[in-house]
Amino acid sequence: MKCPSCGTEISDRVEACPDCHFTLALLDSRLPPPPVRSGYVNDFARVLSKEEVLRIEQRCHEIFLKTQAELIVVTVLRTKPVKPSEYVFWLANRWDMGGTENRGIMILLALEERRIESEVGYSLEPVITDEESFQILQRHVVPFLQKGNYGEGLYQAVNILGQIIEGTQKARELKWWKKLF
Repeated sequence: MKCPSCGTEISDRVEACPDCHFTLALLDSRLPPPPVRSGYVNDFARVLSKEEVLRIEQRCHEIFLKTQAELIVVTVLRTKPVKPSEYVFWLANRWDMGGTENRGIMILLALEERRIESEVGYSLEPVITDEESFQILQRHVVPFLQKGNYGEGLYQAVNILGQIIEGTQKARELKWWKKLF
């Protein structure tokens, strides 16, 4: 993964970034307690309709049932006083995204900063890297966001990332079955 402060490649398991000395404790000191999570979709900015929330929630639940990977969508008005990349890293860790295996992806839309960010849990990094996730968001999601179509953009983010995870899961299952014969 990349340090959300300086971008240096680091492991999720290090206490502090070796280059800039970034830590979760630093973010804890700069931010209020994390908001209460309300499922797969947490629309704190209130930009999604009930139908859009339900559609995204259903897709996230389907992905979880097929792969045991947790996709979480978060919208906020702003992440200040920290950068959106730092906020998504902090929130994913504070919400224990993906459980003890950290098998999840968090998608954050920060309206005031006009940023969409993702945090890929370390057990999904062999499936999709932070950089690949970033490229998917830029290519397939940002065009919807630029038009103000937040619901469709966030659905596309979940759907495309979910398809990648599901495809990897299917490939693993096929390899397992082939070993039996």
